[in-house]
Amino acid sequence: MKVLVISEPTVDGVFRYVESLCHFLIERGVEVHFAYSDRRTSDRLPPLVAWVEQHGGLTLNLRTSNRPSFSDWSAFRALRKLVRTVKPDVIHSHSSKAGFLARALVFTGIRTVQFYHPHAYVGMRPEPGRLDPFYNLIEAALGRLAFTINVSPTEKSFALDRLKIPSRRLFVSPNGVDTEVFAPAPPEEKRRLREELGLPLDQPVLGVMGRASMQKDPVTLYRAFARAAARRPITLFHVGTGELDAELDHLVISMGLEGSVVRRNYMSTPADFYRAVDGFILTSRYEGFSLAVLEALAADLPVILSDAPGNRDLFAQPFSHLWKAAPGDVEGFERAIVAWYDRLRQADPVNHREIACAQYDARERLAAVLGLYSRFTGISLRAPEVPLEMASAGSEQHGGVR
Repeated sequence: MKVLVISEPTVDGVFRYVESLCHFLIERGVEVHFAYSDRRTSDRLPPLVAWVEQHGGLTLNLRTSNRPSFSDWSAFRALRKLVRTVKPDVIHSHSSKAGFLARALVFTGIRTVQFYHPHAYVGMRPEPGRLDPFYNLIEAALGRLAFTINVSPTEKSFALDRLKIPSRRLFVSPNGVDTEVFAPAPPEEKRRLREELGLPLDQPVLGVMGRASMQKDPVTLYRAFARAAARRPITLFHVGTGELDAELDHLVISMGLEGSVVRRNYMSTPADFYRAVDGFILTSRYEGFSLAVLEALAADLPVILSDAPGNRDLFAQPFSHLWKAAPGDVEGFERAIVAWYDRLRQADPVNHREIACAQYDARERLAAVLGLYSRFTGISLRAPEVPLEMASAGSEQHGGVR
């Protein structure tokens, strides 16, 4: 089987999923080819490109961004040429720009089986942007040309109810996490990491890994943290950069947080981030199904989450140390941060890693995707197929895997 994987972002959670997928497929004997863009990128991209090429795959730099631009036309033509050269059995695109370029190939006569991972539709945000109707129209139209893999029941509900994508085109498969890589650190390693990262050794550290973007809403986080830090001795460790960097820098100064907030734009080894902190917080306005949260759970960290699309799909699990607040609720997140701090002092056992290992194992979830490839191409594979629930026509419940 030949699979062409396409991703515009080559940084953060989407790219970590793409990395895992490419490695998993190649390990299972699949011929993988890879189209990407180096506009939103990280130092993890070159090793993945090299890995694909070392195993006989072709690679292509699309040189485009996540916003509509003139570069899309040249990217589309280059992608079409690659498809005609490779003749893949499956095209699997990730996030909106790659999904648009890949699925538009249908209009040029390419009939390859396609799968699309939205990793959260733009239209899911609670406060619609002025271009959201346009984005929704495109997703609704192109959603009929490929199979969509939604990462949460909430995301699938949006596809069914708002975008009106036919249920036969939709599948739910939650993201998975590599529980061998993302695991708690012994005390001596945690101390070493904190020293290397410039984090305090004598007080709890609350971590967030996420872009400084409207979707992730770090402004609410910083305001809530400032209030909680006035009540408890805590540090915030934020890994991520984006369009809100200047506003966050201003908040740190205006709220007197210079000694309480540590920021890094990026960490090449994200597992070290989770090993260094004592808790994880995500104040997003919406999510697909956050890989960062799964990584935190696998590291057995207490978590504070916004009660937002994507995140709330986790709330049915019996997590022992999970707090939530409404998106944008500064006081609610302040209370949650204080509750997290007070609970840490009780040293109660955390059950998050146990649930992550049982419910969100990465290899099982990737095997499910590989099973879909086999199912719709008719090509048998050496990988065992893990069943996925297919949305049934007329179903009142839009749930996923149970």
